[in-house]
Amino acid sequence: MDFKPDLKNIKWIRGWRNMPEAYVRIKTPGVTTILNDMIPNPEIDEWIKAVGKEKADQITQASHDRGTAMHLFIEIFLKKLKETGDPSASLKEAQIQAPPQLEKENIPSWKIDEGRNLFFKFYYSDYISDYSKLIGTELDIYSPELFYRGKIDWTFQTNENGLAVRDFKSGSKPIEKGSRKELGYKYQLGAYAGGVEDMYRSNKNDVKVGYASIVNVSTKSEIVQNVECKGDELEEYKSKFRELAKEWHIKNGQGFLFQS
Repeated sequence: MDFKPDLKNIKWIRGWRNMPEAYVRIKTPGVTTILNDMIPNPEIDEWIKAVGKEKADQITQASHDRGTAMHLFIEIFLKKLKETGDPSASLKEAQIQAPPQLEKENIPSWKIDEGRNLFFKFYYSDYISDYSKLIGTELDIYSPELFYRGKIDWTFQTNENGLAVRDFKSGSKPIEKGSRKELGYKYQLGAYAGGVEDMYRSNKNDVKVGYASIVNVSTKSEIVQNVECKGDELEEYKSKFRELAKEWHIKNGQGFLFQS
């Protein structure tokens, strides 16, 4: 095996009889890191060039704050809904608990309001009924086979496709079919579904994710859009992301992880 470790990633420790030993810390990228590195988005680069980096950073931070607020309202609501089965009590819990938590994270009040408004768009959408069989929220995942990590917003059970995973996004524009954004989301869904399966592959009963989707809540209209992957398409993107993850490790000097 051609193993050439990066000396900066070597950690020295004292081992047997106080003798020096070392281990190599590998880079374990997040799903977004792999996608951004391996599937460039020229539209983003052009946008940053047009508005300037400082302005782009401000817009990105504002979008992040809004998304953080929306996610927390939804998370608290769904956790309470799973516990009680009472939508009204869950709605009240979200409105009581979310704002002070967001304030502690230094989210501006107007962004908390924006996040709450996006939450209500989700609350009144058709997708709220999907969570009658909610399994959990904010699931940390990793692949012990492909050495990547991520976090899934929600996992739930479906009657038609079995175990399902879902992520929430918000944006001013709809996700166009065939766009770079949709492609990235399909890869992301393949990564999440594949990561869950990899985590539990050693168990006697392998876990199978049969459905994955991203719900995009519009900031400009009442539209709540669902980008979904299931069946053969989901299997295709699980496989595609596996190859992409391997390519990322090879590109970053970690191809030895896949050599026998």
